[in-house]
This record gives sequence, structure tokens and C-alpha cells, in this order.
Amino acid sequence: MKKITVVLSILLLCLLAGTMASPRKASARVSISKTRRQCSTYQKARKHMKRISFKVWDIKGRKKVTKTKTILIHKAIAKKVKKAFQAIYRGKEKFPIHTVGGFEWRGSNQSLHSLGLAVDINPDENYMVDRGKVMAGRLWKPGKNPYSIPKRGIVAKKMKKYGMKQCLWGKRKDYMHFSVGGY
Repeated sequence: MKKITVVLSILLLCLLAGTMASPRKASARVSISKTRRQCSTYQKARKHMKRISFKVWDIKGRKKVTKTKTILIHKAIAKKVKKAFQAIYRGKEKFPIHTVGGFEWRGSNQSLHSLGLAVDINPDENYMVDRGKVMAGRLWKPGKNPYSIPKRGIVAKKMKKYGMKQCLWGKRKDYMHFSVGGY
């Protein structure tokens, strides 16, 4: 029952929101409802995805090292997402990223991951919690765990600058999740 409520809430937000993206920060406005029509099946969705690669910092032993990550993301936002990760990499904090995901077909086009409009960063260390119950991931301890994303840290700021909002709403906090719609 909770899953149906969550899906219905997301659908309602989509209907109310229409198009999502900050007009000042993101050059391409993305219509989620149009993207849902384009991406009604896995095969159709896959045609709209673009593979992007970018450098990230990670931790090896006690040192921060450069690695390259590759994800699939909707072609309409691919340049902005890549720029966001480039800005994070260039940041003085050298924020470490060891796991990142984008497009992932989840059986329907209701998830923004199925549309390629969402990114998860370090999902184990940035959990999704709903009313105190952990729904995904294991922990969130900014300042103690180097992979945990602070609410107003460089990751949140740079992703927002390039049109991807962190999903922190009401009693549900999804610290790993950044999306065009912010949900």
C-alpha cells in the first residue's frame, strides 16, 4: 500500500509540476510528461539515453585518487549532468564518489531513473529514509563518513546549479538522489 501511495504522490507532483528545471540554471527545460510518453518501454527509453563519462575523486587507502565513472542519462540533460560532475571534481573539497547511477529501467516509466532524469550518488552512504525508516542505503553521516553528502555541500550546490535538485521533501529524505524534478 505504501508503494502505491508513493507512486500516486509522484504522479500527482508530475501533473502539478508540468516542466521541471530551474530556468536560470539549466538551459534545457525538460517536460517530464513528454519524456514519459517518449520512454513508455525500455526499448523506447534506451533510444533517448546518452552515455557520459567524467572524472571523480575516490578514496584508496588514505589517499584521494582520480577515477572515471560512466553513466547513461537522458540526452536532454546529459551536458548539464556532465558539467555538474566536472564542477564537483574541480571543487577544493575533492568530494569522493565511488558509486553513481543514472538510467535504470524499473519496470515502468514512473521512476525518474527509468526516464534517465535522475542520478544516485554513493547510495550506501546516503540513504533514503521515510518517517525514520530506512528504505534504501545504509547510513547518512556527513562529517563522519566521507561519502555522505552534506545538505549544503558542494555536491548539492553543483547539482542544483545544473538543474538537478536533491530529493528532500517532508518526512522523506533521499540524500543520494538528484533529479530534474527534485523527487
